Amino acid sequence: MADPPPAPWIGSVAPESVLWPGVEGTQQAAEWHNAPINTWFLPKYAFLPHPVVSDEDIGGMLTELSATLRQRLDAVPPPPPPRRTRPGERQNNSRLKTYRTRLRPNTQQKEALRKTAGIFRWTYNRAVAYLKAHPNASLTDVREHSVTEDGLPLMNLSWVTPVPYSIREQACLEAHTALQNGLADVRDGKIPHFELKFRKKRALFSSFRIRTRDWVGGCLKIPNFGLGPGQHQTKIQTGIDVPSLEHDGACIKQENGSWFLLWQKDMGEEKMRVPAARGPEMCAIDPGVRTFATIYDPLRGMAAKFGDGDHKRLFRLGTHLDQLISRSTQASAKKRYRMRRAANRLRARIRHLVDELHWKLRGYLKQNFDTVLLPTFNAHQMSRRGQRRIGSKTVRAMMTWAHGRF
Repeated sequence: MADPPPAPWIGSVAPESVLWPGVEGTQQAAEWHNAPINTWFLPKYAFLPHPVVSDEDIGGMLTELSATLRQRLDAVPPPPPPRRTRPGERQNNSRLKTYRTRLRPNTQQKEALRKTAGIFRWTYNRAVAYLKAHPNASLTDVREHSVTEDGLPLMNLSWVTPVPYSIREQACLEAHTALQNGLADVRDGKIPHFELKFRKKRALFSSFRIRTRDWVGGCLKIPNFGLGPGQHQTKIQTGIDVPSLEHDGACIKQENGSWFLLWQKDMGEEKMRVPAARGPEMCAIDPGVRTFATIYDPLRGMAAKFGDGDHKRLFRLGTHLDQLISRSTQASAKKRYRMRRAANRLRARIRHLVDELHWKLRGYLKQNFDTVLLPTFNAHQMSRRGQRRIGSKTVRAMMTWAHGRF
């Protein structure tokens, strides 16, 4: 049981606590209404008839607070998140944004993608085997051993060369970069040891990387497999039209039979919204478990809830996932493989539901506010075993919401 807050703190917030909706003894009506948004969760909003601070100019106070926050952000901009760069990639890439779109290949195109991913995996594993024997090998040595025809064994490898050299080269680059990043983490003390591992053929996820030259005319170009914009070649349909790629290293990924394209674009400098003449548009967010986010807008005199009580649906899907994993441990090999695919589909379903709520809330905040006050919400620290004061069900519901990803 958590310790009660100190008496001075209770006395300081007593005058303001009666102004919040839905609290026993409050002065607010707390009549929540359903928002007209077409989504799986049910957003709610309520108007607050009583002002927050009746004897002060709240508009001027918030204007001064917003100006102070902007001055601090301009003086000390937040550092860009750390990101490992690949060899040959520019270092100043903090303004790159990754996009993802669905690929819809037909039967022949799926077979071509599977062959390409298999050859990419074979090249990657060959590079890993060489790096295990020669940890200090350079990228040129790995490329000459695993990609060039002179370094390949004298056996019949006519099934390898149909994939372009640029794609097979990306497999060596990926293996060499993974080894360098892992050894750097060991030197920095982030991990105790590192071992480069092979990729499995029966893995439920596979991918291969391409360069800008491999995406021509808005489609993937592998002439030997009949993919490309030319005559007697087919074009894979995409969810979003991608005429060209700006940077090398785009990824074509397969997840449970579905194919996706991931690529990066330059976003430029993001400009902050200029407050309107009526003053700043500011709100405060209270994150939680039963309700993902409660938004308080003092200027408009309203409050909103996103994900109120919707954690029950996510918890039910998580329970079904646990039962599926438990039954798969006693199933045969063939059935266990199908159950693993079903479990991954269920994980993707949970992820998509949570992501939809995140994106809806982000759009709402971006459209209505220019300053958002978000408190610290360290879910990992609160859920640490031996130190937490909440139950396992609450921990699971909290981690499913993915507050940190939001």
